[in-house]
Amino acid sequence: MEITLNSTSAGTAMGEDIILRETTTTRILFRPMVTNNPNNEEASVRGWFTYQKKKPGGNWEDYKELDNNRLRADEWTKLELKSEELLKLVTELDVYYKVYKNYGIQPGRNKFSKTDLQVEKIAEMLKENNSIISSLLELDEHKSELLEKTIKWMGTTDNSEEIVEKLLEIQGDELDHLNNVVGIANLKKLLAIWGENSDNSDEEFWQRTFTENAWVLSQIFASPFLDFQQKAYLGGKTIGNKEGKIVDFVYRNNLSKDVALIEIKTPSTKLISSKYRSGVYSINTDITGSVVQVLGYKEQIMKDYLRLQESCGEEFKVFNPHCVVIAGKIEKLEKDQLQSFELYRKEMKNVVIITYDELFQKVQLLLDLLAESNGTVE
Repeated sequence: MEITLNSTSAGTAMGEDIILRETTTTRILFRPMVTNNPNNEEASVRGWFTYQKKKPGGNWEDYKELDNNRLRADEWTKLELKSEELLKLVTELDVYYKVYKNYGIQPGRNKFSKTDLQVEKIAEMLKENNSIISSLLELDEHKSELLEKTIKWMGTTDNSEEIVEKLLEIQGDELDHLNNVVGIANLKKLLAIWGENSDNSDEEFWQRTFTENAWVLSQIFASPFLDFQQKAYLGGKTIGNKEGKIVDFVYRNNLSKDVALIEIKTPSTKLISSKYRSGVYSINTDITGSVVQVLGYKEQIMKDYLRLQESCGEEFKVFNPHCVVIAGKIEKLEKDQLQSFELYRKEMKNVVIITYDELFQKVQLLLDLLAESNGTVE
């Protein structure tokens, strides 16, 4: 089953008409709308029953046969659905609920299929709760392909829901072991991306990479921060609707809800500029500019917090947002340059500056820990 959603605003999207009953000249349908519901996230679908008549040209036209608002006290109306019609309505609406839960409301016109949702559900479960089949544990090239085919089969088979339920029943040490294996595979994949792109100067590439691997940036923080928004608009437009402030990433503390603002450059961004005097180097303007920029984001989100919170639909706080700049590679610095850079960033009381190679070193350390606990020799 495939459905299409067309966004009508930042918080709503229209679905496709669900045709419940049709003759040669008339039909009854339900028109679903997916919506952000701040009062109840699970109540994400609303809609209307509509009666249509076929025009001479063959097109269907909404027909207002009865206006309920004009009913007198002694009048009433009833719409009866047959059991098959009600089953179709419930089944198709269930897909809309699942789409919203998995994807939220995305801009533009987007297509989703029930099979994709099932596959994603199983794949996400395997990421979080482990791969299940012990013969696939080593994840070499052949078995990775076999694992992919297995997941797709589980998503398309008639009893996929039953399979998922059985997989979720797995407990104990086997589950922990399998989870580590999948985690190791993901870490290796990301480190391979870093190895092949450590000199990539395309900022959009890194924006996509961190978006697809949102957990990486959470490694920066000691507290439990999770991905909240990417390319987030923080306000600040002029009267001419220009110069709005858009930060690369917003992360949110999972407990306190306080946010962190992350501005990314590229690994090729220079950290140090010219020599100021013997043994002392100036900091590159790309770094100082990014520091000022992310502090500007902090000022803007604190200034517009109430308005942004009202339009967001999800709770967040701005007690004292962390500010982070990710740029450059520390391994490129010579001794005196390194000293100047470290002296500069350690004096930053409100902004954390972390280099790309430092960030991916954290990923490598995490891989080493997982490999050691899993008994895997790297």
